[in-house]
Amino acid sequence: MTVLKQRSSLCFFLAQFISRFGDGITTTIILYLIGTTSKDPFFIGLVLFAQYGPMLLFGFFTGTIADRFPKHILMIGTDLYRAFVMIAMIFSTHVIWLLIMLVFLSGIGNAISYPARSSFIPHLVGEQQITEALSISQGINSIMQIAGPGAAGILLVLTSASNILIIDVVTFLVSAFLTGVSVKMIHYHQAHNDNQSQSSSIWRSAKDGVKTVFALAPLTFLIALIMQLMFAAGIFNTTSTSLLLQDFHVSSFHYGMIEAMVGAGACIGAAMGPFLLLHFKPGHLLFFSSAFMGIWMIFVVLLQQLPGVYTIPSLYIWVSIIGLINAFLNIPISSLFLGLTPDIYRGRAMAILQMSSNTGLLLGIVISGLLSRFLGAVFVTAISGTLLVLISLLATKTKGFKALLAIDKKMKKPEKENVVVPGE
Repeated sequence: MTVLKQRSSLCFFLAQFISRFGDGITTTIILYLIGTTSKDPFFIGLVLFAQYGPMLLFGFFTGTIADRFPKHILMIGTDLYRAFVMIAMIFSTHVIWLLIMLVFLSGIGNAISYPARSSFIPHLVGEQQITEALSISQGINSIMQIAGPGAAGILLVLTSASNILIIDVVTFLVSAFLTGVSVKMIHYHQAHNDNQSQSSSIWRSAKDGVKTVFALAPLTFLIALIMQLMFAAGIFNTTSTSLLLQDFHVSSFHYGMIEAMVGAGACIGAAMGPFLLLHFKPGHLLFFSSAFMGIWMIFVVLLQQLPGVYTIPSLYIWVSIIGLINAFLNIPISSLFLGLTPDIYRGRAMAILQMSSNTGLLLGIVISGLLSRFLGAVFVTAISGTLLVLISLLATKTKGFKALLAIDKKMKKPEKENVVVPGE
């Protein structure tokens, strides 16, 4: 990939790789500590809320912060802040409520870091290489779905949880250093914009960002789409454990390997994403991917009917394709958000995207958890897939989808769409 041939980009993505590796370890360790200290699944739910809640609660403002203040200072500062939170976790491994609170505090750092890091990418690689850069970022996240938890499992055999958390402290410190190096290489300086002057309130800047994003019909459509997609993802994340262990009765070995195949599929999808976007319009790619995702989720009903000898291989294929399609959806959505939003509003746009994503994810987790008790994991997964297919078909009739089709493969703004930027 040409992006990684640039030393500045290599340092930037290496920083993300190391940081995400530490995140994967920490999430696994925290869930292990909570699970072994308390047998109450309620606390596991609290950990998930503590992870995703800060973006829902504060995402309206964190995007504004990313646009108003130097992005490199925010990226480095949040890495150092999260390293400090990890140090506090080391001394709190036996106190459940304190651990959950620290996860929430770390989530606040993530909520600030994500829009700053995402909106920095165009400055790092240029407008024409946004899709390639985002595919690398998606691939890193997917790899860490496998490597982080896997490494945590091995380390738990070798040493204590407190010692493992020290590794995450180091990863954040290294990430901060490498981010600083990459910023130094491109001589980045965030230009001051009169519309975002310090005298303007954060509340007003946040509202201006919302108005700007929703003034663009394609982005409004994408927000609705990502919420539905992440709702389905939340259902899959919740029901997958029940499906594998209770409905298909897989062994512990196959359970771990099948879960890892989701990340493996996403890695392949991330590599294929830029190639597909060169040959297909983003609107078409999103429609066919979301519809196929729904159909593929319905296939879980057919898996139940297979003879036992075919069940395990079929499950490996099924979850791999789920991860593959997920990458096909995430890359064009993120690319469109960055490519269509004016530069001075990109932090807010990415925060809105992440808020929408987390909202759908948490709704899926909560609703599927309740419905699965009464209807079963297989039925709930199939119903979610059916709804996803129907919504994908109905979406093709909307104004937002038609506007999306007017965007060419390089993701330029539709020629006939007039965009009014608040404050101008």
